[in-house]
Amino acid sequence: MFDQGITPYQNLSMLILVSFAFQSMLMPLILSELDGPVGWITIIITAFLLYMAIKPINRLLLKYREDTIIGISDKILPKPVSKAIGIYYILMLLLSNSILMKDFAEQIKSMMLFRTPLSSIIIVILLIASYGTKKGIKTIANISSVTVLIALIPYLLIIIFSTYYADYSNIFPIYPIDASGVLKSVPGAILGFFGFSILLFSNCKVTEKEKNVAIMKKFIIISMFIYIVCYLLIIVKFGIKESVHLVWPFISVMKFVNIPGFFFESTEIVGLCFQFIVTFSCICIIAYFTNLAMQETFNTRENGFFIYIQLPILFLFSSILPGMYMMFPYIHWPILVLSGLNFLIPLIVALFDKLQHKAGNN
Repeated sequence: MFDQGITPYQNLSMLILVSFAFQSMLMPLILSELDGPVGWITIIITAFLLYMAIKPINRLLLKYREDTIIGISDKILPKPVSKAIGIYYILMLLLSNSILMKDFAEQIKSMMLFRTPLSSIIIVILLIASYGTKKGIKTIANISSVTVLIALIPYLLIIIFSTYYADYSNIFPIYPIDASGVLKSVPGAILGFFGFSILLFSNCKVTEKEKNVAIMKKFIIISMFIYIVCYLLIIVKFGIKESVHLVWPFISVMKFVNIPGFFFESTEIVGLCFQFIVTFSCICIIAYFTNLAMQETFNTRENGFFIYIQLPILFLFSSILPGMYMMFPYIHWPILVLSGLNFLIPLIVALFDKLQHKAGNN
């Protein structure tokens, strides 16, 4: 699994897909925390923060070309601290994948398999995802590249066409700006750029490191653009007052699709199929890098067997955790903590590396 390399553009596809999945899932959080349709300002502020953070992180990743953030911290920080960072990333990735899987399973149940037990759907997702993960990073990267073309882009086009009869006056008034709401929703938006955390693990698998580092900033810009477009499409379709009550905003948007000349009777089902492909690809991506985090933390040579350790943990988490729409009133502080750690850990590691370099020169 570890002797396979991927191209920078395959890596970019994975980062965009993972970020889009979490942006979709966390969209109600931004909608609920703002007074007025100014969430796009939150997204721009978040993208700017991440864009500024990319420069020292890129420098760190180029210096330690064959290591993940866990391997890098193991070389720079004391062993207990580096192990704590490794365990944090393992738990964070497991929890994130469990929430994504639970949300995915609930959508399948509510839209298609009404009488099927949720646990059965989760087991099927886990078994298929474990097979995809076991095939290795090259296969997952190829699937991601294809998914962007055949699923993500058509899915976004369906969402755009769904606003054919939308009221574009819903994006106003912008002034007065809810400044406190904008700042309060930044942590949730940071977590929406989930690819920012994945790139700390994927860079070591890319064959052309310099080109990959140059593409990282493009990832922030592309994800920001997609995030803003999707946010504005929901606002113009439903307005801010109705949008805050949506459980799955994109599914709600697709229920009112009107594409001239489209020959499918139920465009919603077509859009859902695209969404399922995107989400399933993201589950495989996160599962693979969870394996890699385990391998780096526990210093094992091969991590393929870790997928079998993940299966019961993911099933347990997915079964115990409530749906994302039920957790929104209670996750503000957890999101603040997760976003802060995901943002600060690589910057702190980069800072310690810079200090060590200066101390060595002196």
